Formats: sequence, structure tokens, C-alpha cells
Amino acid sequence: MINTLYIVRLRNAEYFQFMSSVRDIFAKLCVDREYFGSLNDELVEHLNAAEAAMALEKKSEKIREKNEMDRYRDRLHSKLFNYLKSILYDERDDRFDDAQAVMKVVKEAGNPTKLAENAESALLTALGNKLEPLRNRLQVIGAQEIVDDLMEANRQFIVLETECREIIAAQKLSNVPLSMAAVRKQADPVYRAIVNVINGFCNIPSKKEAYRELVIEMNVLVARYEAMIANRKREKKVKEPVLCETCSNAV
Repeated sequence: MINTLYIVRLRNAEYFQFMSSVRDIFAKLCVDREYFGSLNDELVEHLNAAEAAMALEKKSEKIREKNEMDRYRDRLHSKLFNYLKSILYDERDDRFDDAQAVMKVVKEAGNPTKLAENAESALLTALGNKLEPLRNRLQVIGAQEIVDDLMEANRQFIVLETECREIIAAQKLSNVPLSMAAVRKQADPVYRAIVNVINGFCNIPSKKEAYRELVIEMNVLVARYEAMIANRKREKKVKEPVLCETCSNAV
């Protein structure tokens, strides 16, 4: 018999991985395919929809990360400019000449916050290259860390932007996919139907041996995900604050 897994406890990525493993086990070991053909086809169809839904969710998250990184690099550039400006207000500041040399390069590069994202990435990359020979001066005036943070934010933005483009290009769907929640509602009954049919065959003595290997592999898979869920529950319990009896009474 295939053991029960409470798949509602699985997170979306875990759910997709579990169902993909189930599909692979069925494809490799399933007997009596005439009984499972339509169910297996339906499961594969739901997996394709799940993959598309996850790609859409991932795309949305990546876009959020990209936009946040774009705002962050803008703020860092403003921080650098205003920091240099604060030194240049005082001509008697020992850092004045070094700050002036750095500001000259920053001003010549232009204001990246007014540009399109790709143009801003290119401008900031070029600015970093132009400031590299001035590293000693940047250290003297205490601005090197700001520049390093700005260059790292720009690098991370470029990576995120590339990932967003790849996700969009890979998707190219003619219609909007269902949400993962909707896909799971459709796929869960199919999975349970397959398990119920297999467990029914296992009760037939002449079929039990034919399904033995499939059941073993399925139960190994189920046990792995049950252990993962149990471990997560233990970790959550450890992290939960424990109120003392006095505190509880006070509440």
C-alpha cells in the first residue's frame, strides 16, 4: 500500500518536485497502463500548468527584486553625490582636493537616475571603471565603501534583469496560466485517484507482486517528504517564543 502524504502541507516548490517525482516513478514502473493512461496524462497536464504558474510567480518576484535593486542603486548614487557635495561646501576641509577630483568624474559621467535601466547599468559600470584609478583618493575622503556598495548593487541589478528576461523569454505562453493554488486543486484529486487505484490492485493477490517495486519507491518518496514536513514543524516550534507563567498570567 502507498502511504498517505498530506500534500496540502507542501509548499509550492516542494509540491511541484514531489509530483514530478511521482510522474517519473509511474513512467518507469507503472504496470497495467491501460488503467492509468488517462490519469497519468491528466497528471502530466497539471504538472505543465504548475510549471507555468510557478514561472509566472517567479517572474513576479524577480521583477520585484529587480525594481527594488534599481531603487537601491539610485539611492547609493545620490548618497555618493551628496557625500562629495558635503565635503566641497568647505574649501578648508583637508579632503577638499580629493573630493573635487572624484566629483569631477561623477559629474562628467552624468546622472544615471534619469536614464533607462540598461543605459543606467552601462553608465554605472563605466563610472566604476573611471573611479578605479582614484581608489586612494576615495579612501582618503571615506567614500570608497559607498562606491563599492554602488558597484555591487549595479552588478546585482544586471543579474536580476538578465534572469527576468530569461524567464519571460522561456514562458511565451499564449494565455495566462492558472495560479499554483488553482492547479493544486485540480491535480490533487488526480494524484489521489492514481494512489487509490494502485492500493486497490495491491489487495489483489495476483497483482501484489507486480506493484511491489512501485509501492516501495513511492513510500520512500512519501517518507522523505513527511520527514521534511516534520523537520519544518520542529524548527518552527523551537523558534516560537515561550512565555513564562507570570507573563501568561499578566496577559
